Formats: sequence, structure tokens, C-alpha cells
Amino acid sequence: MAVTEELQALAGVARKSWKIFLSYRLWFVSDLLMGFFFAGNALLIGIGLTGKRYSESLAELTGYSDYLLFAVLGFMVLGFGLTFLSGFVWSVVDELYAGTLEYSFASPMRRTTFFLGNVLVRLILNVFFLLIYIPLFLVLFKLRIEAVPFLKGLAVLLLGTPGMIGLGLAAAGVVLYLRDPGPFINILEMLVFALSGAMYPLSVLPKPLQLMAKALPYAPTTEALRKVIVRGISGAWEEISYLLVVSTVYVLLGYLTYRWSEKGARKMGLKNY
Repeated sequence: MAVTEELQALAGVARKSWKIFLSYRLWFVSDLLMGFFFAGNALLIGIGLTGKRYSESLAELTGYSDYLLFAVLGFMVLGFGLTFLSGFVWSVVDELYAGTLEYSFASPMRRTTFFLGNVLVRLILNVFFLLIYIPLFLVLFKLRIEAVPFLKGLAVLLLGTPGMIGLGLAAAGVVLYLRDPGPFINILEMLVFALSGAMYPLSVLPKPLQLMAKALPYAPTTEALRKVIVRGISGAWEEISYLLVVSTVYVLLGYLTYRWSEKGARKMGLKNY
């Protein structure tokens, strides 16, 4: 019975999120165009920097000579990861702005149900966009990628998902303490983008930034996914093992941080805007 009630609550939160999304129809258009903008931008950057799309230097660093393919795979991981980070954080912020967070938290549904219900629509849309992007990119940009290695890469993406969820929970916990969370969210998202390894290999970063990038779940997921597609699972055991460690750490960190943050925020009173 409890499982049924949680599923009903999950569906209810997701339905509310979907209705809000539909009330801003341009969101769908802008989100859809973002993938094409990113791919076109990556293509122009690659040609502008090297005079051609394929780079021998990039191949030596990463195993990818096609900068566009390198960037598209990074964008896929980054977009998927930001779904949880932005989704969890904004689910709290939107409730704070509306003054309904206390009512939502007072409901009998589990907190994971609340958060997953808010990101479920985003996840479905991301999968939908991916099904549009990949075939069109193969045709428009002539990407060379085989189906089996790509599916193995998606499996690696799933291994990194718990860590991304954990970081999203930790960030949502921080938001509970901030009067104006907007700047914090913008800075965090820019930091994640810069250290995700989506647009460039981590080896070009200064050593301190490399360490910071590897301490977040996004760059290890990106590196493991790219390595699996090029060399297979057997050739990426080191990256996969490290990803599993990072992902596990962030699951624990996110859960403990959010639980501690909400407990403290309840003592002070959840803020209304």
C-alpha cells in the first residue's frame, strides 16, 4: 500500500511539474535548440582553432580525432547531470518562492519522491531530445559512432547517475539556508560546466583545476564514457573503478548533507519569499 501511495505522489508531483512546463511553451523550443546550438558551436570552435574538424593533437590526448564527436559526448553527460543538479535545486527554490515548501515537506510522501517527481519530466524530455539529436547529428554532421560502443557508453552514464543525484541533493540542502539562492545556483552551474570536461580534455587544465574536476562526478563520468566508446569496457577499467568510487561517495555525501541541512532549516523555519 505504501508503495502505491508513493507512486501516486510521484505521479502527482510530476504532473504538476509538467503543467508548469507547458505554461512556458518556449522552454521546450529553447531546450530543443540548445543541443543544435552546442553541436554547431563545437564544430565552429574546432575548425576555428585548428583550421579543420579533425585534430591529431586531440587524438593523442583523448583518442578522439573528431572534436565534434568529443564535444557532443561531453554535452550529453553534462546535460544529463545538470538535470539532477538544476532539477533538485529549483524544485526547492520554486517552492520557496511560492511559499509552499513547508506544505510540501509536511506531506507524508518521502523526500526522494518529491525530488524525483520534479526531475522526472526533465529526464523524459532529455531522453526524447537524445532520440532526436543522435540521428540528426549522424546525418547533418556525419558523426562516426557505432551503436554497440555507444550503448556501452550509456551504461557508464548510468553508473555516474547516483553521484550526480547525490551532488544535486547536497546543493538543494545548501539552498535551504540561502535567502537569495539565484547567484549560488548560477555560480555552481558555471563551475560544473567549466570542470565537466565537455568542451576540452581535463589534461589542458591547471593541476588544481584538474583535481577539482575529478572530485566532482561529471568529469569522471565523461572520461569513462568516452574511454569505453573508444576502447571498450576492458580498456576503461581504471576510469570505471574511479567513477564508482566517486559516485558512491556523493550518494552518501548528498544524503547526509541534505538530511542535516533540512533538519537545521526546520529549526530556524523554512523561509518564504
